[in-house]
Amino acid sequence: MRSDDFMNAEDVARYLNLGKNTVYQLAKTGKLASYHVGRKLKFTLEDVEAYVSSIHHAPGAVPVHAPLSVDAAESEESLSEAASFGDLDGVPFVIAGDDTAADILAGAMNSSGMPTARKVCGSYTALVHLYAGEADAAVVHLYDQASNSCNVPYVRNLAPGASVVVFRLYSRSQGFIVRSGNPKNITTWGALLRDGVKLANRSKGSGSRVLLDEKLRAMEARAETIEGYDSHYAVGGTAIRHVASGVADVAIGNEREMHGISGVQFVPMQTEWIDLVVRKTPESRPAIKRLKELVASERLQQDIASLKPIDASKLGAIVYES
Repeated sequence: MRSDDFMNAEDVARYLNLGKNTVYQLAKTGKLASYHVGRKLKFTLEDVEAYVSSIHHAPGAVPVHAPLSVDAAESEESLSEAASFGDLDGVPFVIAGDDTAADILAGAMNSSGMPTARKVCGSYTALVHLYAGEADAAVVHLYDQASNSCNVPYVRNLAPGASVVVFRLYSRSQGFIVRSGNPKNITTWGALLRDGVKLANRSKGSGSRVLLDEKLRAMEARAETIEGYDSHYAVGGTAIRHVASGVADVAIGNEREMHGISGVQFVPMQTEWIDLVVRKTPESRPAIKRLKELVASERLQQDIASLKPIDASKLGAIVYES
């Protein structure tokens, strides 16, 4: 795709791993440049990557309201056809994180009458925002090598003293995304250390970056020996496109991030859990009650299951509480 080729809202949502309603809001607020072609809303890859660069340097909060119906979203990509969005000011409940599940949860909360906003950032950063009181909840996927588990060790360390409840959302595979045929035969974490293997790395604060760093620490490997380790792609799709084009040999990510990108294949390396961390305060009690109801609902279960390939069989289970 050339930088000036037009993309529709669905393309942008897939590229950024966000919900389509978030894309519409970014366009409406002017955070993401957009163009009307007839009645349809269009974007360019150059503008999308400019937006990615801007949030990498100064992550912001993005409001998310009730998701569009499938028919409306697919037939009319115009802001006039989209759901209306309110201002972030005064929104009492904020969900941080960059996984699409956070968009789904925020949309479901708004649809149920509980005003909710989004703060788009990596998993590590999301927990920092929660601890600092800048978010009420965080959707995270953070692997801990020492315990061979996800999320709870980071909740304990990054939010000390905070009273929280952690809901399980789903599990998926993380691994290497390489060019089709895997010409460099990258099948182990140690393979990243070989001469001639170039990495398109994810940004600090992202779950994928944390996973890589944990694996390197377990091998007692020096990260600076990996060509491309100091690169920092805020969006998985951008890193994967660099692999597809031959600029890099490998990126860390999941299968869903590959959707719509040809010339790449997935090498599974680690199962990880995506969880929802909610800070317990007197103000958040109604939201926690609503979240418990939503994760037990058939509609939300179907929406989360649509993020395949995943395992959502433990959706809603409380895995930690303090």
